[in-house]
Amino acid sequence: MKKLVGVVIAILMVGKVAADAADRQDLEAAKQEYEQSAHDEAARVRYVTKVAQAADKLVTEYRGSGSRNDDLMGVINSELKRHPAPNIVDVKNLSQLLIGKWNSPRRTYVFQANHRWGTEGGSLDGHWRIRENKLVEDGSQGTIILLNRDYFIYMEGDAVAFHSRVKE
Repeated sequence: MKKLVGVVIAILMVGKVAADAADRQDLEAAKQEYEQSAHDEAARVRYVTKVAQAADKLVTEYRGSGSRNDDLMGVINSELKRHPAPNIVDVKNLSQLLIGKWNSPRRTYVFQANHRWGTEGGSLDGHWRIRENKLVEDGSQGTIILLNRDYFIYMEGDAVAFHSRVKE
């Protein structure tokens, strides 16, 4: 029985290593595609979205099993920080996109149209607004990297905050 358990664990570890290598290859391919692009806003959004999809895969795994891949997430976060949204953005459009529920790795946040925010099931007494490419919340601010119908990613200081939209 111990031998069988050992074999199963070994198979799972090999599968995890192979999946990690494939994820790294996908990221490298996306990076190469971006490097060969015109580096315009459309190319930045395509690239950052691909990186966000890789992050979403890791975060989903973490939410489901508690298993973390800090090395790969570190690579992803470093790459995301290199590609913030430009200062000239459609603030009204971004504000509309932010309204709704967003899953972070640990909790669900709610952003309301009346510019209140908080955690689901908690109080919604925070205030938010978007100014240029910044999310301003109760005196702190973070630079938006990506905000679309699926992902809301921003950096505050050296930290990257990753959120995926709650599908209702």
